[in-house]
Amino acid sequence: MSISKGPPLAALQTWECPTTVWQRLHIDFAELDSQHLFISVDSYSKWVEAIPMYQTTTTKTIEVLRTIFASYGLPEEIVSDNGPQFTSEAFRNFMNNNGIKHSRVPPYHPASNGAAEVLCKP
Repeated sequence: MSISKGPPLAALQTWECPTTVWQRLHIDFAELDSQHLFISVDSYSKWVEAIPMYQTTTTKTIEVLRTIFASYGLPEEIVSDNGPQFTSEAFRNFMNNNGIKHSRVPPYHPASNGAAEVLCKP
């Protein structure tokens, strides 16, 4: 019996280094001690927001983003994975209505979202 090698890993997405704060925001969900956290990281300043969430629906995600935007303003671009909250029509409409470019990392390659920051130094 022979076992073939897995498919080659996709290359990491390279990101243009931002020139100002709030130019590109990376977002994702994390879990710590059974608590969901909404994480956002500004690519330029590396400012992190970690917001506890009890529900991770599109509606609740948009509510959290509205709170963040009320404090810091609208980013030019948001980068996310392909989670259902970020691929829904409601999320797409929210991005479009606010003039925010939404970029998603390649499917099955979530490291492209987090690894983007190591190459850029403000």
